Amino acid sequence: MAQLPIMEKGRSLGCQAEWPLFYMNDFSRLGLLVPDLEQTLRALKARGYLVHENEQGCLLEVDSRDHLNGAFAALAEQQVAYELADLISCVYQG
Repeated sequence: MAQLPIMEKGRSLGCQAEWPLFYMNDFSRLGLLVPDLEQTLRALKARGYLVHENEQGCLLEVDSRDHLNGAFAALAEQQVAYELADLISCVYQG
């Protein structure tokens, strides 16, 4: 099982437990960047996708490439905008 983080555009990036305490430019974290987090979660859950939500953020659980592509198709069907992005790029990497 893989987990893809989902983050709303314009929101500050929360601390993620799996991110290292110190990292340089060689660290990145691919995730889904969306304009409306609630709309995105509703669309995914309506199609039966498992999304974990906690104080650290939201994670979409997928088990294969087809499952992931299905999630993208579900978002497109509901006209939910999204982009795959490096979620770490907006964080200071000292």
